[in-house]
Order: sequence, then C-alpha cells, then structure tokens
Amino acid sequence: MEIRKCLQDIPEYIPGRTLEEIKKKYGLREVYKLASNENMEGPHKAVVDAICREAAKVNYYPDANCTLLREKLAQLLNTDEDNLIIGNGTDQVIEMLCDCYVENSSNVVVADPTFLIYEKAALKCGGEVRKIPLSQFRQDIKNMVSAVDSHTKILFLTSPHNPTGTAISQKDFEYVLERLQGQALVVLDEAYVEYVSPEADVNSLSYLNKFSNLVILRTFSKIFALAGLRVGYGAADKRIIKDLNRIRLPFNVNSLAQAAALAALNHRQEIESSVKQIQQEKKKFYSRLDEHNIRYIDSQANFFIIETGKYTNQIIEELLRQGFIVRPGCNLGIDGFIRVTISLPPINDKFLENFIKIYHQYNN
Repeated sequence: MEIRKCLQDIPEYIPGRTLEEIKKKYGLREVYKLASNENMEGPHKAVVDAICREAAKVNYYPDANCTLLREKLAQLLNTDEDNLIIGNGTDQVIEMLCDCYVENSSNVVVADPTFLIYEKAALKCGGEVRKIPLSQFRQDIKNMVSAVDSHTKILFLTSPHNPTGTAISQKDFEYVLERLQGQALVVLDEAYVEYVSPEADVNSLSYLNKFSNLVILRTFSKIFALAGLRVGYGAADKRIIKDLNRIRLPFNVNSLAQAAALAALNHRQEIESSVKQIQQEKKKFYSRLDEHNIRYIDSQANFFIIETGKYTNQIIEELLRQGFIVRPGCNLGIDGFIRVTISLPPINDKFLENFIKIYHQYNN
C-alpha cells in the first residue's frame, strides 16, 4: 500500500511543547506554557460543574445535532439554527469545507504564513494552495483577491491573524466580499475575535445575510478556555451548512464538550473581565519592551510576536531553562521572532524579567 500522491508532501503541524516534557528535560518544578494562546485563567466554575454533571452520562452517545448548543448560539448571534454547524474544534469545520468543495484542479488562497490547517485540509483533497506573502505583518488583501481565479474554491482569512495578531479592517473585509460575491467561498476565521478592540471590530456576522458565500468560524478554545475539549462552530448560508452536514461524522462533538460550551455561553459575561485583563497586560508588555527598544508587532489577540533576531534559538533555549515555553517563529513562518501568549499578571511579570535579561545577553 502507498499513501496517495497528494498526501506525500503535506506539511507537518508542530504542536507546542508540553509542560511535562519541559519539566522532565530541564529538571524544573514550575513551567509556564506561553506557546499555544490558551486562556490561563481556565474555565468558569459553572463550566467545570457542567462537565462533572455530564460525565455521569457518558455511557450514552452525545446529541448528534448539538441541539441545545445550536439553539443558544442562534439566539446570541441573531441567526437561525440552520445557519450553524458545530465541529470538533474549528479545525474539523475547516476540513469539512475542503472535503465538500476542494478537489483536483481546484485551489484555495491563503496568506503566508497563516494557520497551517487551511493548507493541510486543502492538500488532503488534492487541491492547490496559493500562498500570498504578508505585507507589513498583515494579510495582503488585494493580492489575495487577485490570486483568485475560476478554479478557486476558498479564500481563507483570519482576523486576528495567526501568528501576527493583526486584524483585517472593515474596508478590506468589504473589498473581499464585494469582489468575490458569487465566486469563491470567503472563510473568515475569528478564533480570537473576542479580544479585538471595539474600534477594530468589523461585526462580521452582520454580513451573513448579504453574502451567501461567507463562512465565519469561531471557537470555544480561546477566550472560553475549553481548548482541551475541542469545540468550535461555523456560521454560513443554509445551503453551505446543509452541504457540510452531508459529510459531517455522526456524534462529532462529545457530550462533555457540548455541556461545557453551553455553560460557557450562559456565563459569557465573565469573559469581559478576562478580556480587560489581557488588554491591560498587553499594554504592560509593550511598555516594558519599548523601554528596552525591543521590537514587537501590535496585536488584537491574546498573543503577540517579538523580534528576537539571529539569536532566536539561543533565546528560546534559555527561556526553556527558566521554565517558559514560547512558540518559535521558525515553526510559524516568521524566522527571527517568537510568539508569546499573554498569561496571568504574575507569570507575565516573571517572563518579562527573564526575557529582557536573556534578550540583552544576545543583543547588546
């Protein structure tokens, strides 16, 4: 047996290193993971309680249609339940989109770099991936649109963008939608949308009724702190959702994830304090880095990238020895940078103290 030809060159997704791995390797008791953009505050107590209650019923299959969760989301998003699909993380929704629409002789358009799953999902279906380089750490909207042709099935956008944290403006978003109407799908991945400042928010959901080729992706992994349960969703025209449901695996979202997500939505007001703290901590990061003339890219997410130059590998190694896991830029397509998740205030303070000292050891 031989693997299909279109799968032979699929790039490997390199996950962040685990706490246990680093503790064991460096003999550390305390390790802080600042690599995967998780919410360090953890889920609300009511969410944990909901998981515990549901755990007693795991002998039953989960609700295949995620009925209660879709009902709640439809109410909050001011849309119909038939405009929503729930996935085992948004990764699965991305896969379903490509499985539905991408085939040999077709292509997708992505920024370069961007979230790797877009590329993996398209290549798995035999499609071509057209990569458009970032411009000043932002998605080059006009060149991405120009790359679309009659064989393009999907144009993937992310806002805030991963890995840079930059957001798409309303003007650029409308530019894409107006020019691709009736052509390719426009998939907007908003995994970090809750962190976006009000002045940068494009209110993407308000465009769903006007543009039938728009798909919006969101997740419970980030602000709602449910990364370990894998639950995300897509909002789109009912025809698209119907297509996705044709290939959706039965029982694709487990019962604990459904219960947790529903409880998180019922306590969504709690995320406001978390967002506020992230904004305050981000300002603290920027202020300290400015004091030391260390370059960073302003971000609309709960992470940002810092320029570390030619000694990036050495800086990462020293940080690991001090118990800090960050994301190497080389794994994200941005050599000479590291990506840092904004954590809790005491951990952020400790990181800054260690990072600035290490940075100056290599960059005098």
